[in-house]
Amino acid sequence: MGLFTVGRPKPEYEQTFNSATVYSSAPPELISEDEALKIPAVRASVELIADSISTLPIYLYQDATNNDITKIEDDDRVNKLNHDANKFDTAQTIKKKVVKDYLLHGKAFIYKKEGALYYLESKNMRQEGFTEDNIVPSRIEYEYIGLNASVRIDVENLIIIDSGSNGILSDGGTILQNASKQIEYSTSLLHNSAVPVGMVKAASRLTQTAIDRLKASFEKIYSGTKNAGRTMILEEGMDYKPLSLKPDELQLTEASKQTISEVARLFNIPESLINSDANKYASLEQNTVQFLQNTLLPIITQIESSFDKYLLDDFEKQLGYYFRFDTSEIIRTTEKEKIETVTKGLKEGLFSFNEARTKLDLPKDDKDFRLLSIGSVMKYDDGQMVFLNLGQDSSEKQEVEESNE
Repeated sequence: MGLFTVGRPKPEYEQTFNSATVYSSAPPELISEDEALKIPAVRASVELIADSISTLPIYLYQDATNNDITKIEDDDRVNKLNHDANKFDTAQTIKKKVVKDYLLHGKAFIYKKEGALYYLESKNMRQEGFTEDNIVPSRIEYEYIGLNASVRIDVENLIIIDSGSNGILSDGGTILQNASKQIEYSTSLLHNSAVPVGMVKAASRLTQTAIDRLKASFEKIYSGTKNAGRTMILEEGMDYKPLSLKPDELQLTEASKQTISEVARLFNIPESLINSDANKYASLEQNTVQFLQNTLLPIITQIESSFDKYLLDDFEKQLGYYFRFDTSEIIRTTEKEKIETVTKGLKEGLFSFNEARTKLDLPKDDKDFRLLSIGSVMKYDDGQMVFLNLGQDSSEKQEVEESNE
C-alpha cells in the first residue's frame, strides 16, 4: 500500500453553494482545558484512558470474501500509526493527544502531509458548516489557528475522529466547574483559616502582662518536638481545651469522594481505577475487563472507523481492508493463567500445537498438529491423523484414494 493521498483537487463550491446557509456546530465550553486538568480526578481519568489506548499497536488487515483474514505487512501507514508519526513526534505521543482531545472536546484532528501525521489541537480548530435545505450539511470547512496565522485546511488532508458528543468540557462542564470550585474552597480554607490548636480558659480576667507571661511560658515548656508528651500543669482557675480543623468535620472528605464519583461517571470508567476505596471486584482482572469493554472499546472502535474512512481509498475498502487495534495487551494475565488458557485452547482444538507455543513465546516445533475430539487425536498439516487412544494411524489422502477405488 502507498502513502497518504494529499493535495487532491478541491471541489468547485462556488457554483452550487453561493446561497447556502452558514452555521457553526461548536458548542460553548463551560470550563477551559487547563482548569479541568487541574482537577486530580479529571487528570487521572484522562491519563488512564489516553495512556491505555496510546500504547496499543494498530495493524492493517484484509478480510477476503471467503473470510480468510490476512495481516498486511510492510505498509507505511501502519508504521506511521505505531512508530514515527513524523520526524518530530512518535505515534504514541500523537495517539495520546488525540484521545485527550476526543474526551475533553468531543473531536480530535490529525493532519496528513507528505505521508506524515501531525496532531492538531482541537481547541484551535474552527468549523463552519454549509447547508442549502437547513437539514443536510452540504459541506464543512475547517480553519486552524496556527502559530502565526489562521489556515484553511482541506478536509482531504484531515483525519477527523468524532465522538458524537460535545466533549466533557461542554457536556460535563457544570460538574467540572463545581469540582474546581470545591478544590479552590478547600485550599483557601485550609490555607487561610487562622484557627489555633488549643485554648486556655481562665476563671477571671487576665491583664495583658499576665497573658504575655502565660504565652511565653507555654511556648517555652510545651512547644517543639523535644517537649512533646509533657504533662501540662495549669494554675488554679485555668482550663485547657484543644481545637482542631478536621476535614471530616468540615465535610471536605465527603465532598472529595463525591467529586471523584461524578468525574468517574463522566468518563465512564470504574471508580475503583481512580479511587481504591471504591473497588467492587475481588480481582484486578475483573476491573480491567470492565474498563476495556465499557470505556476503551467505544473509543477504540471510533478511532478505527475514522482511520478506515480517511486512510483507505475506495478500492482498498472494496477489497476488505480495515485497521484494528490489538487489545490483547490490556488484559495481561499471570504466567499460570496464561498457560492454563493456552492449554485449554489446545485441548479443545481451538489452535494448533505451534500456535499454542507461539502464544507462550516458545519456538515452533518442526511438525505441527491439532488435537481433535475423538479422545486425543493429532492432525498434522499433511492430513495424517494419529488416534492416540486407538493406536491407529490414518491419512485423509489415503482414505480419499481408497473410497475412489
